[in-house]
Amino acid sequence: MDTNFKFYVMGAGINPRKEEYTTLGDFIKVSFVRDQPLIVARFPKMNAAFLTGFTGKLTEVRVLESGLVLTEQQKANKVSLDAEAAGLNKELNFLSSYFADAGLDTEVVSALKKDLSKGNIEGAVLKIESVKQYVVANQAALVAEGMAAGFAATMTGHKTSLEQKNTAQNSVLNSHKTLIDNNKDKYAELYGFIAKIAKNGKLVFDGTVTEDEYTISKIIKRMRSFNGGSGDNPAPGVG
Repeated sequence: MDTNFKFYVMGAGINPRKEEYTTLGDFIKVSFVRDQPLIVARFPKMNAAFLTGFTGKLTEVRVLESGLVLTEQQKANKVSLDAEAAGLNKELNFLSSYFADAGLDTEVVSALKKDLSKGNIEGAVLKIESVKQYVVANQAALVAEGMAAGFAATMTGHKTSLEQKNTAQNSVLNSHKTLIDNNKDKYAELYGFIAKIAKNGKLVFDGTVTEDEYTISKIIKRMRSFNGGSGDNPAPGVG
């Protein structure tokens, strides 16, 4: 069986990260197994041998990733990082109000909030320093509007804490990136199966509610809603 499938470029929408390939494969496999007789009627090469090859490749990549199981400390660090970013983002809503009431430009605060919302901690850490300096320069006016006098020091503490937690988190991500880079052919082969199923499944179920189950951007939204995450890092995909 030829598994050298082409990658089909996704149009506008959400694209999968490589570390999501196994989860994406699990989601689309459920639909494919259920609908295989209908799909095979139109695409006979997507038969039992195809399913065996797909399942085997999915298992192979999952076994590779099983060696990167997070320690409890790493899991706790990620939870703490996300919680601190969310807490600071919420607190910045008050700071933005104080800025507006004092007649100051709120754009610098909005830019910081945007990075925190997107999980761009590196960008947020850099912007914290800019916001802090702006706060210090306008301390009296902001305190008069309700800002705590020690808020600049609080921001310094957040900057240090977020930097430390993000560095620890990046070490985990770098390990995953190294694994993917060292096994990129296997990831490409897995995605080849996923792309084939998605492309042909959409053709077979065009215009029906089932089509969504073969639309990768929509599958990813479901995946991330289950995981409570978000993101749109690009990878080759199927629209």
